[in-house]
Amino acid sequence: MHSKPLYKAVAFCTTAFLFIGLSAQDDTTSSMLDEDPVKSEKVQNSFKTTKVINLQSVEVTDAGVFDFKINHRFGPVNSGAYNMFGLDAASVRIGGEYGVIPNLMVGAGRSSIEKTVDGYFKYRMMHQTSDNKKPLGILLFGGVAYRNVNFTFPVTSMERLAYTAQLILGRKFSENFSLVVSPSLVHYNLGKNEFSNTQYALGLGMRQKLTKRTTLNLEYIPVFGEHGSYHNSISVGFDIETGGHVFQLHFTNSTGNNESNFIARTDGDWKTGGVRFGFNISRVFTFVDPSRFKNNSY
Repeated sequence: MHSKPLYKAVAFCTTAFLFIGLSAQDDTTSSMLDEDPVKSEKVQNSFKTTKVINLQSVEVTDAGVFDFKINHRFGPVNSGAYNMFGLDAASVRIGGEYGVIPNLMVGAGRSSIEKTVDGYFKYRMMHQTSDNKKPLGILLFGGVAYRNVNFTFPVTSMERLAYTAQLILGRKFSENFSLVVSPSLVHYNLGKNEFSNTQYALGLGMRQKLTKRTTLNLEYIPVFGEHGSYHNSISVGFDIETGGHVFQLHFTNSTGNNESNFIARTDGDWKTGGVRFGFNISRVFTFVDPSRFKNNSY
């Protein structure tokens, strides 16, 4: 049933990492032939914000900086003209992220979907460098979500919890193109009888620069194994940077805005018009002078 998405995901990842290896090898060979060695610097701005669309990107909120986020989704397009093709309905998540120290951020938010409260961390273990000695950015992500919705049957506090773990691998191939691959695990303490409470997925995201302040972003998140009537998340959008704000306009078949929801609980189907228009807003505020954080390690 899911062999085609799995085949596409494997092919996508294999091709991507072949490019990574060849690119890194070519650049290293070139630097060995040059008289002056290439200066090793951290590769910056692979993505405009910490999110591709739904997926986490390889970016981490800078130490001492707070990133205020609003995620807004309208209703499905196939809800018809009576509902203005989805514009009459909305789901919202409001939250924020804070850079605790260099390479480590924490975040939290509250969603209208199932009245979910979520918290998470993201830690950068390795930063891509310009000399290709470190050709990838490698990060760890861990999150927990608590559903406050009133269930129609007795539910304990523990059963309301869901957990997400991700290994995030990303590379900025050029000034115009970046790629992220995220093997993911989601576990629901309260699941459904027809399939496992633990779901495995592979997040695939890319960014193509269009102009100095705009990018085209794409996402595909195939889930491996049986996941009932849910669908693989597919999203397409545009990032627009305006000063301290980043606006992300997108279409997606995912309703929820936290990992435990959109990775393995996407209920919309692109084939039948179950697609939602939405936007993310990111606004950063510097709370602590960045010069206080001295960290030159990769």
